[in-house]
Amino acid sequence: MLANTLIIRADASIAIATGHVMRCLALAQAWQDSGGNVVFAMAESTPAIEARLRLEGMEIVHLQASPNSIEGARTVSALANDRQATWVIVDGYRFDSEYQRDLKDTGLKLLFIDDLGQCKHYSADIVLDQNVHACEKMYANRKPCTQLLLGPRYVMLRREFQVRRDWRRKIPQLGRKLLITMGGSDPDNLTLRLIETFPRISVPDIEITVVAGGSNPQLAELQRRVAELDLPIHLVGNASNMPDLMAQSDVAIICAGGTLWELLYMGCATLSYFRTPVQGQIIGELDDMGAVHSMGSVEDFDQNSLVRTVEETMACLDRRERMARLGRTLVDGEGIGRVLDSVLCSGTDCTALTMRAVEPDEQEDFLKMAEQHFRELNPMFTPAQDWKKSFFEKIENDPKYSLRWIIVDGRPAGFILFGVEEHRFLPRLTGAIYEVYVIPEQRRKGIARACAKQVINELWKSSPSKIQLEVVEGNAGATELWRSLGFQKVTERFVLTEKDRVTK
Repeated sequence: MLANTLIIRADASIAIATGHVMRCLALAQAWQDSGGNVVFAMAESTPAIEARLRLEGMEIVHLQASPNSIEGARTVSALANDRQATWVIVDGYRFDSEYQRDLKDTGLKLLFIDDLGQCKHYSADIVLDQNVHACEKMYANRKPCTQLLLGPRYVMLRREFQVRRDWRRKIPQLGRKLLITMGGSDPDNLTLRLIETFPRISVPDIEITVVAGGSNPQLAELQRRVAELDLPIHLVGNASNMPDLMAQSDVAIICAGGTLWELLYMGCATLSYFRTPVQGQIIGELDDMGAVHSMGSVEDFDQNSLVRTVEETMACLDRRERMARLGRTLVDGEGIGRVLDSVLCSGTDCTALTMRAVEPDEQEDFLKMAEQHFRELNPMFTPAQDWKKSFFEKIENDPKYSLRWIIVDGRPAGFILFGVEEHRFLPRLTGAIYEVYVIPEQRRKGIARACAKQVINELWKSSPSKIQLEVVEGNAGATELWRSLGFQKVTERFVLTEKDRVTK
């Protein structure tokens, strides 16, 4: 469990920055799920964004200093010290090389989220660029210790999309459900221009859902215009169920931003406009791959082009199938875990983190550590004679169990016990993780998570039907760790230990 605070520096005063806050929210949620706290430090924001962050249990601190200045970096550093935070996440086009250097000079660890390699030099601990074009050459001018996370495999999706990991889209022969969403504020009022175009679109039994973001000042005007049109249009203000709306839609019209990656993950055929050259490059690359259809710049909006493209996409099953396939291939939903692992591993020297089998002559050392582990879980634990005699011997002599030391800096820092068992009633195998323990002085460094992921990957190689584990009731840290790795609670285990307590 993380006893640490994450400081996120991102502003949301304009539409493109709103997307920055929302992708940071995905990392903030993952940090929370691992047991940590989150503070959003913003000089500018919107009421809708702040309401969403507070709903998620995030603290918001309003900064007075200029966002890209020495004073701004010092303000963030002071906040980090006050909250005992070691990591700062920076996301926004206004933050440059000097800002990175200024933050690093204060001793903080820095994850810098980037889109086009626009900085002259990179000194952050980690640079994340989730775009298709991202390559090492763009970040050649960086410190040797700067780690690069490049490409869509690092796209960060929020919790509400993570639960859709096993969902697969059913694509109809003819599409008819259209989704319109232009981000939080839609500063160009593109939504209204799209609505004005709807009467010209000829798609049998079309159903249109229009989402107006929480910061959209044109909501009343949109409501008035929708009421005037004799069309099946459902207008939603500040939708809280975007994954459901995306899942129900055959085609979506958007304006770049974070919604783009969410739609790719959801396998929804996407037609996208762009507002900035940065967005234009991203959309153009995805268009070249066939994953998205570029509608061009918002400034070049053309009704005829929109009508033609919507009708063609709704009618073309092959196009929608190809977009769905490419979308889920590009964005597999594992990005947030990869980013979080990199951040946690940067808190310790993961190259010095290894595992090895516990040898027979190490029985006494293991039992001593195991006793400490079980006493932490249950202060009343007292090792019985059979436990002392048989616990290690049973593990050592049964090939279905694997017991390993967790080695940090050449010394045991914990242990992990796992195995593969035959199903009790069926001809199947079941993977199991029985115990994970890290000594107190090595906790909050991502060690348990790193070892657990390695063991999970090893267990899958035995082709079990599932991997399962148990968590002692009240062990919140373990619960959040396993949930963050994709485990779900499916049952409760009840134990009866004293026969005289049976109710007659």
